[in-house]
Amino acid sequence: MSRPRPPVPSHPADTVGAVGEFGVIARVVARAGVARLAEVGPGDDAAVVSAPDARVVATTDVLVEGRHFRRDWSSGEDIGRKAAAANLADVAAMGATATALLVGLACPAETPTAWLEEVAAGLAAECAPLGAAVVGGDTVASAPGSGAVVLSVTALGDLAGRSPVLRSGARDGDVVALAGRLGWSACGLAVLRRGFSSPLAAVAAHRRPAPPTRPGRSRPPPGRRPCAT
Repeated sequence: MSRPRPPVPSHPADTVGAVGEFGVIARVVARAGVARLAEVGPGDDAAVVSAPDARVVATTDVLVEGRHFRRDWSSGEDIGRKAAAANLADVAAMGATATALLVGLACPAETPTAWLEEVAAGLAAECAPLGAAVVGGDTVASAPGSGAVVLSVTALGDLAGRSPVLRSGARDGDVVALAGRLGWSACGLAVLRRGFSSPLAAVAAHRRPAPPTRPGRSRPPPGRRPCAT
């Protein structure tokens, strides 16, 4: 069994502190991808995203290093995909399709820019199948001595004329269906905590969760029941 991967090595001339905020933004934007509904993307004071439904679904998750991920266990791309997936799944659970992401990042000055580019690539790869992308955000240096990376992701979504799917919509007699592989991520975390990286499927489920990100269905009309396919 192999040990967890080492963190990305840094070069003094290629760190967040060396290239500065605008240098970091330029590198992240280069890998951000293109949001189908973005009228104004990264690079301006704010992004402009079309909302065809006239309603916007919005959700936010914050990932803190040491609690939600570890850089010696996961690559930057793994972490980017995980951060995006957590938000895209919440948008889908409301019956909407994700349209754009906004990303806030706090990291130490010695963070390698190559690692941030990996995170950006992971965010873009997770969003691409839905026609979404990172359209803006902010970067800031962590407090001296903290050493932790904090990644905050906000996802926007469009309902396309559908009613939102709410938790309060459940009724007696409804069929509850579970999607995905329950417990695999927790199993992968337990494996990594023991210093191993096998079974690979469990570890992969923790590094790159794959929740459903397509829109969930709204409640069918009275008298009709959803059918499994």
